[in-house]
Amino acid sequence: MDLQSILSRLFANAHGVGIEGVYQFVFAHDRAFWSEVREQSRTGVGRHAAPDVTIEVAERDFLGIMGGTANVEELFASARLKITGNMGLATLLPQIINSARQGTSASKVAMNQRYPTPARISERVSAAQPVLREVPRLPRAQLSAERFAREYLPLGMPVVMSDALHDWPLFSMGREASIAHFAELQGITRHGDYVKKTFSTDRDFRATSMADFIASLDTPAKPGETPAYMGNNIVPEKLLALIRFPDYFERSRYIAPRIWIGPKGTLTPLHRDDTDNLFAQVWGQKSFILAAPHHRPALGTWSTSPKGGLDGCDFNPDAADYQRFPAARDVPFLRVVLQAGDLLFLPEGWFHQVESVSTSLSVNFWVNSGRGW
Repeated sequence: MDLQSILSRLFANAHGVGIEGVYQFVFAHDRAFWSEVREQSRTGVGRHAAPDVTIEVAERDFLGIMGGTANVEELFASARLKITGNMGLATLLPQIINSARQGTSASKVAMNQRYPTPARISERVSAAQPVLREVPRLPRAQLSAERFAREYLPLGMPVVMSDALHDWPLFSMGREASIAHFAELQGITRHGDYVKKTFSTDRDFRATSMADFIASLDTPAKPGETPAYMGNNIVPEKLLALIRFPDYFERSRYIAPRIWIGPKGTLTPLHRDDTDNLFAQVWGQKSFILAAPHHRPALGTWSTSPKGGLDGCDFNPDAADYQRFPAARDVPFLRVVLQAGDLLFLPEGWFHQVESVSTSLSVNFWVNSGRGW
């Protein structure tokens, strides 16, 4: 199948998830195609006069993506795929590719729309447990995989394991020594008012050199500005040898790990994910504010899709508006600060707000735990 036909198939159903725009693909100096996603999508040869997103990638790598042998995020991280233009639209490319490869057609969803949040089984599980007043903290040596599976996993109870990254080369070498390993890697950074635009594709996203971003971490943000944040990027293959997958789950259950880098003050507002999470603090400190799943009705919760999954909150535990959210007075928020070397088990459904206390690098592992909830 020729490239134009592949692109036509790739974007055939993209409008079904509310995406609109022009994607320009440049495979070589003299080999380019574009796809315009509207109610009726179309694909053409050459360079478009006004593309929203431009993607430069070798033809063999693009065919690898479409054939399932290459990962678009990994190619981007290793700078084998370069993106310019509207990065908000660009971040939707993996979703478009997965949909096309699986032959599925998503139902119409308005992008950046808020939906009512469905209840989850984890809410019933947490409501049946005694009220948790603080997050347990144990040395890694005292929490075997067997004890974890018996005491914490089935109850959906968060726990911090200290001294958990002693076998990570990335942890042991420290910040300065590790910078060389970030050369030629790139990530997506968030800028501007990304806190108020939580989970929106309208956020100011930019493609940024990882090494340059790390070198800039000690430069303070301008007064009144939220510092830039390299959040939720895939851990590039080059760095995988420098980390270790926690032994609490089989390797096959882990989703590709993600890396988070930022200076003091970077913030992700209160929200919850749809999978269990093991969060490793490599450099610096990070502050977590947690609330159990069954407190959903008190927190002004909304979802990014009709079926739920990624759920945001309008309530801010650091600036509590009890007049607007009176039931939040009864929510026992838990506060925990992760130190370098800590590993936090954050069960599915637990609400969490995260802030960098100091210059910070973290790696998280979402995991399909198989609890059957």
